[in-house]
Amino acid sequence: MMLSLDRVTVRFGGITALDEVSFDVNRASICGLIGPNGAGKTTCFNCISGLYRPQGGSIRFGGRDLTELPRHQIAHLGIGRTFQNLALFPSMSVKRNVMVGAHGNSGAGFIKTMLALPSVRRSEEEAEERSDRILERFGLAGIADTPVSSLPFPVQKRVEMARAMASRPKVLILDEPAAGLNHVEVERLASEIQQIRDQDGITVLLVEHHMNLVMRVSDKVVVLNFGKKIADGLPDEVRGNADVIHAYLGTEA
Repeated sequence: MMLSLDRVTVRFGGITALDEVSFDVNRASICGLIGPNGAGKTTCFNCISGLYRPQGGSIRFGGRDLTELPRHQIAHLGIGRTFQNLALFPSMSVKRNVMVGAHGNSGAGFIKTMLALPSVRRSEEEAEERSDRILERFGLAGIADTPVSSLPFPVQKRVEMARAMASRPKVLILDEPAAGLNHVEVERLASEIQQIRDQDGITVLLVEHHMNLVMRVSDKVVVLNFGKKIADGLPDEVRGNADVIHAYLGTEA
């Protein structure tokens, strides 16, 4: 098992955002995490990436409990992510943004960087080469020197995914990657997510409101509602689940 959540609980004051949520994700698979607004999806992702620390339960990855580790160590273990609201550096170029991801997993320490040791120079060269390959893969090479702030939102989302991939993740967390995309762009996104699983062997966790995308690319789907897991299974099983239909439509199946 690549990633395992066991009774994860998160409270904000008197509000329970996650209520003993448990599910497993296999290696090199795509797991869709869906649910109505406020269901706890992004809270779940924030726990996995270390932004939030649960009040209860465990999150195991590579044999370690992530809830016991500081955020920077979690990133170095191989968890990359994008955000529902973009977290890019607007004044920096596309390439420099992607290189931030490549540097984030380089292992070069502060002292080595300050002294410009040979190992750091090699690391810089490797980061640039990896960034160039990622830019080419995501169709961004032609705008590598363009400031991110001047790009349309859908292109910025591609830059953020490219940056996450440059960090060499073992698990890639995608938070609403299809938001703001048109039909053609969603089709391209679906193909890219499947390639990340099939060609790179990376495990993908996908939070998305675009149901057709989720059901098409996911190997399994987990459904949250009011912080509780109400379904967990194959896309076709989840699609016909009465509790899921009720959560989305507010009617009896």
